[in-house]
Amino acid sequence: MPGPITTALTVALSLTLAAHRYLEHRALGQLTHIHTDDTLYNKQKYGHILDYDAHSLILHGQPTLILSGEFHYWRLPDKTRWRPILEQYRSAGLNCIRIYFHWGFHSPAPGKYIFDGNRDIDYLLQICEEIGLYVLAAPGPYICAETQAGGFPIWLAAKREIRLRHMKTNLWKEYDAKFMEYCVEYFEQILPILARHQITEKEEGCVIGLQIENEAFQRVFGYPIGLHDDMRVLAKTARDCGMTVPLFTNDGFEQGSFIVKDDPGRRKKEFGIDLYGFDKYVVFTPNSEPTSWVVGRDPSFLEDWDPSTVISELDLMEKKVRSFGHANKRTPIFIPELQGGWFNHYGIQYTYDAIYRFYGDQYTRLMLDTVTSQGCTMLNFYMFYGGTNWGTIGDADVYTSYDYSACIREFGLMSGRLRKLRLGILFLQSFADITTRTDAVDSSKAMTVQSSLDKTICGQRRSRVVGLNGPVELTFIRNFSTSKLDRFELRARPTEKRESANAVRLSCCLAYKASFTALGNYTTINPGIHLILSVTPIYIRGFSGDGKKEIWIAGLAASGPTQMAFKTGLVIQEAGGQNVGAAGVQLSESSEDKTISVLSVPEGAMNAFVVLSSGNSVHQLHILFLDQMTLSTLYCYYDNRHANKKLAQSRGQLNPRNMASSPRIVTWGSYDARYNPQDKTLNVSSTESQDSLHILSFGQDLSLPTTTEPSFFGSGLQLQVLTLKGSQSVILKQQSASLWVAQNRQGIALSEWETRTTDFGSFDWRECSRLSSSSDRFRDVNLDYHFTSGHILYRGTFKTRQQQGRGIVTKSSPVALKVNMRNRIIAFVNGVCIGSHMTYSRQLMMPGAKMGYDPVSFGSHTFLVPSHAIEAAALHREGHPDEDHDQEHEIILVIDSFGLSRQPFVVDDIRNPRGLLSARVSGKDVVQGSEYWEVAGVDVTKLDMAYQSTGFPDEHSQQGWTNAGQKHPQLVPDAGVTWWRTQFEGPPSSFSSPSSASGSEFKSVGANIPLCCKIEGEFSAMIILNDVLVGRYIGSDSPQHDFYLMDGLLHKAGSGKQNELKIMMYGSQAAQEARIRILPWVVEDAQGELGQWSGNAAFEGEGVKEEEVRAGVFWTLQQTFSL
Repeated sequence: MPGPITTALTVALSLTLAAHRYLEHRALGQLTHIHTDDTLYNKQKYGHILDYDAHSLILHGQPTLILSGEFHYWRLPDKTRWRPILEQYRSAGLNCIRIYFHWGFHSPAPGKYIFDGNRDIDYLLQICEEIGLYVLAAPGPYICAETQAGGFPIWLAAKREIRLRHMKTNLWKEYDAKFMEYCVEYFEQILPILARHQITEKEEGCVIGLQIENEAFQRVFGYPIGLHDDMRVLAKTARDCGMTVPLFTNDGFEQGSFIVKDDPGRRKKEFGIDLYGFDKYVVFTPNSEPTSWVVGRDPSFLEDWDPSTVISELDLMEKKVRSFGHANKRTPIFIPELQGGWFNHYGIQYTYDAIYRFYGDQYTRLMLDTVTSQGCTMLNFYMFYGGTNWGTIGDADVYTSYDYSACIREFGLMSGRLRKLRLGILFLQSFADITTRTDAVDSSKAMTVQSSLDKTICGQRRSRVVGLNGPVELTFIRNFSTSKLDRFELRARPTEKRESANAVRLSCCLAYKASFTALGNYTTINPGIHLILSVTPIYIRGFSGDGKKEIWIAGLAASGPTQMAFKTGLVIQEAGGQNVGAAGVQLSESSEDKTISVLSVPEGAMNAFVVLSSGNSVHQLHILFLDQMTLSTLYCYYDNRHANKKLAQSRGQLNPRNMASSPRIVTWGSYDARYNPQDKTLNVSSTESQDSLHILSFGQDLSLPTTTEPSFFGSGLQLQVLTLKGSQSVILKQQSASLWVAQNRQGIALSEWETRTTDFGSFDWRECSRLSSSSDRFRDVNLDYHFTSGHILYRGTFKTRQQQGRGIVTKSSPVALKVNMRNRIIAFVNGVCIGSHMTYSRQLMMPGAKMGYDPVSFGSHTFLVPSHAIEAAALHREGHPDEDHDQEHEIILVIDSFGLSRQPFVVDDIRNPRGLLSARVSGKDVVQGSEYWEVAGVDVTKLDMAYQSTGFPDEHSQQGWTNAGQKHPQLVPDAGVTWWRTQFEGPPSSFSSPSSASGSEFKSVGANIPLCCKIEGEFSAMIILNDVLVGRYIGSDSPQHDFYLMDGLLHKAGSGKQNELKIMMYGSQAAQEARIRILPWVVEDAQGELGQWSGNAAFEGEGVKEEEVRAGVFWTLQQTFSL
């Protein structure tokens, strides 16, 4: 007979299983008339345009890598920057973007949708089609993205009867049909626009996939939380609205949600989506990683990240995802969000610059190489350009900047991380016929490459492309060595005799926490030229127009020789370079295996080349070796839009490999370059130190002069060198820009300030009712009033009893004001500032929690009202006090809300209250029952843009402005809320045409000088540029002091327009002058002399001299050449 413990365990297990079955059953839902098969992608109809298998997407018959970057158009208020930023994506080698479409951004009020101006998504998709970017569309309805309410409209969040995301409470969903009606309404507004741009409906269409919901787990660690009815209705609505491309999902991490089931019975009951995707965020900053949500961390704490995290999170990814089975065995490994940096929080003491250093230049490249080693061929970097939480579009987790320490920094600088990543992308694109279809080598024993150093090989894959010597091999080199050495040996055996042959030893140089993909067992267009292994990265492969020459661009080792191993039988036709030494480039027989020759470039070379041939073949291999600084400027334009039939035909004729991604033009030597094949122009951005640009063409749609004599790069190439500073017009533009930078290095002169003060008495106040007469709590909060942008204002009155001979208030009978609010408050009594306070926490279940449950009964703060504040009321009374008199006092509370939370995963926090939750005035002389409260603000549902208000009803007032003369903005606490404005001239025109354009080698020239507004001091401020709210400043409670002034909002010099800078400010600290400057961005390595291109601030005023970090103003000269 079982004992009581056994019985109890059996009962507990039975109850657990029963509960789990119940949860599984309720999650399946009731709308089973909508079947998986009803919404599946129609391969039979559209498969010739877009198909997929276990390896990759197949576009127009070509297996295609999807290398994407996240783009949030709603974080760029200046629509004119959409194209330049997206062209930078293209310049980085990406062929796709994913877009979160923001419901609330387009719908400020019920039934109102706006799709024009900076919300014109039709225009955005046209740009993508014109510049050759595919689009993964993610319209939500929920998008998360560190934006208010996770992208839901404010008006919808305010409908408390609606269960947003079906959340009834934390961890518990219950299907809400009314909520789904609103979601369907939104889809019916936005999806027809997206449908017009589908690749399945338009020859040059860009949309290739539609994401349904966002991180809507079906299960988390086995716990059923996702509602099948939710996915059913959204997917069915998408199809009804004309979406014919594949649908996809994204788990927050690998959990196997909503996969199409093979079993007919399960397929009917469990809803599935075409493509399964999952997000991968691997390394978190110490103040963001999950344990910090529970245990607080020093806000200044940063430490090196541990490589073991990457190993545990990524190195078994492919096996885990394939283990989900069913359709997942037949679809590509797809990561809709692959970490490209991280965001920052209020209260942290380090900036995005420190976060950039924390991850380093190599991190995003490391992510790319590691997930590629796991067979991933569809990925999207989140973020690639973060942008700005302009206005109040960000949620409580983030401040104004959304820089994300991403590849493109907030002010547009293409960082070193982008440049390292681009090299990895160039390899994948150049060898796309090989990299799109690979299989993992299961064990290290089966690998043909071994290393002398621990933890430097993370995997090997064999391509489905099979040459004369078997499948091409990709070995993934990743240096996580415990010794952190950067020099080691790689030992390679030829594939066909891997068991018997001695391994050839090759010297490899790779920095700690860096990575690359080593190409091996590859046969060139000349069958006699067979690569055993290259231990230096090969970045570009192209073919000459006549098909007789294969051209590689490879890297030179940072230290030691640069080596490749080939089968013997090769002859060097030409070789040379710069600083290659007397020995030059050598081809020598391997001492370990006589059938292998080792090609070596000596250490110290700045560049080198070699032309190899074999036998009587006319086909050659031409290798260019470039140093690390030059490689940071490497650009390649690919033809990767397969829909164009003429280009597809020419590709087949001129490209022996018939590659999906065919290099057309390569450049190096400039900050950035962008080729336009339609008009054969090259847009070039250069820094002051860059004088020449090399252009290599492959003779397909652009013919350049062919080099006939050996140079640093050899003969027989279509190679041209352009002088970037040779024209008089260019020299004049450079001199003009340089002079402007020098004159404004310490800041643009700001004078003739005007000022005014907010008159709180002029506002339209409404009663702020309490829950009951005895309660301190108020019935409504900011969301109920639709006061969700910026500030919420409160006015309270109370009376004190004055008795003759006692004075007003003594120290023994103080007045206290106890408030509970979210998030930041400054309080005034009778016009006297009595203090400020912030209630905000990065920890869960703490008062003011940025995310998750907020214990609203806690977090109160008490202000002691000083006697002079009470006495200030008497100054406004007429006549003389009676023997007994009740004096009325006025309280003004200015509360700054950091924004609605975003409700991630299964958290129910969008309606966490903001503003004043409770208030009570107390004191011996306070008249009981005399307290009365009112509220004022800006109802965002009455605005065309719900995130563009300071919250002050007088924010657009033109009344009361007075000239402050040369006086700079002053903070005087008792002055209340003051407004300051001035005008300034912008930087030189970003683009202009030379007077002699018709006879010059270039078509136009201009300068790009991004600006920031730098603020210092302990106060709060709202920053408004030309009537657009571009930033919010809160002193030391936020790390941000530099605010990007968006280029598209600025009026440039010569435009005839001045720029208006307006600052709304207040504070409780002692009177002080606010230091406000507008200046160019001063960054480390501004001219790229060290090849880092971080874009990080130069840390002025911290004892570091500019020359020590090679700091300077970041700006570029822009030219358009006609080729």
